[in-house]
Amino acid sequence: MNFSKAIWRNKNLNIVLGSQLVFQLGIWFGTIGNLQFLQTHIESHVLQAFFLVIGGIIGVIIVPYAGRYIDVTSKVKVLKLVGIMRIMSVVAMLMAIYTGSIYWMILYSIGIGCSSSFFNPTIQTILPSIVNKEDLITVNAININIITLSRIFGAVLAGLLLTVAPLYVLFLIALIAYLMLYFINFFLSIPEGSPVNSKKTNTKFKEIFPIILVNHAIKVVLVISIIPLIFISGFNLFVIEVGKGQPGFMMGVLYFVEGTSILVAGIFIKRIIKRYKKHILILLFACCVMGGAQLLLSFTNIYITVLAFGLFGLAYGMFNPLLYTYSQQKVPSDIHGRFFSLKTMADRTIMQLCLIIIGFLLDQIGYKSLMMLLGLCTFTLVFCIFVESKIHSKRSWNEDEFYDG
Repeated sequence: MNFSKAIWRNKNLNIVLGSQLVFQLGIWFGTIGNLQFLQTHIESHVLQAFFLVIGGIIGVIIVPYAGRYIDVTSKVKVLKLVGIMRIMSVVAMLMAIYTGSIYWMILYSIGIGCSSSFFNPTIQTILPSIVNKEDLITVNAININIITLSRIFGAVLAGLLLTVAPLYVLFLIALIAYLMLYFINFFLSIPEGSPVNSKKTNTKFKEIFPIILVNHAIKVVLVISIIPLIFISGFNLFVIEVGKGQPGFMMGVLYFVEGTSILVAGIFIKRIIKRYKKHILILLFACCVMGGAQLLLSFTNIYITVLAFGLFGLAYGMFNPLLYTYSQQKVPSDIHGRFFSLKTMADRTIMQLCLIIIGFLLDQIGYKSLMMLLGLCTFTLVFCIFVESKIHSKRSWNEDEFYDG
């Protein structure tokens, strides 16, 4: 059966991907709306930054509980809970706009941050149960493309709306979309691997750590995912640095090239997997391309810079859907919720730390030297993972574990 027809006929998949689209657009609507609200009511840049990140911080704190809850609860019930959190958050933001109170905006930020901690791991847990194994890589690529398109167009659409409508209209649109999505979730019928709630009182988040320590594949996933996170955490700073002395539209070109390259890679990733069938090697190859792109960025030529951003987008577009597919297949299904919650927590923490370090290094050693350093670190980490995986496969007398993932 043609895959596009299979998607249209898969009611559950349509609802899940539609939920992802609405959620990601809502995040960017909320981000632009929050910036507009803070500019009006808060003069201090430090306080503005604090109010913007507080929701994400609370979201990271509740990740262990979210992962445990996802593993022992019906996934449909989790999505309904997320829907309620979104609706209440937007109502709080509308109250903030009406009263001019920053405290309502804080409630909105915390609510959206917490809903994200539940939503993203739940989506990664649901996808393997509603699509065929051979289609999982394509569905993950579509999911990544939805996130990318939302990032490209969400902020632009929100900004355009603010030029012709007051701020509250932005959140009214989000509220209507979230309400519709909440009721659409009642049509979901997701197969559960085992009876839910049966282990609710005994399931603990820390139970996944012994599993991670003895499972080489999971350890590779967690370590290798650090490579793109380092660059992505400083992406906006790099764009700003490249944009100095360039025409104003050049920063937009860099975002467009990177985003478009991710979409293009998502189209071809399934063909690559079918042809080569060596998951770990493809992941390491994608990381090498990222390292090459970082070294190219050490040159000041604007055309080489655009090429480097395109290469990074292609590599990341291959890397991310394959990484999630590999994780969904290798991680035991009964700990999917806790594993993807842990990965979400680790990703957010690493990105915040790397952002601070990158900002410091830009001041100390400069953009060109930093790009060379990042490129060399990337190739070093790839080499170490390759050697360690090769040694592990020989020790376990299973060469296919390394080559086939």
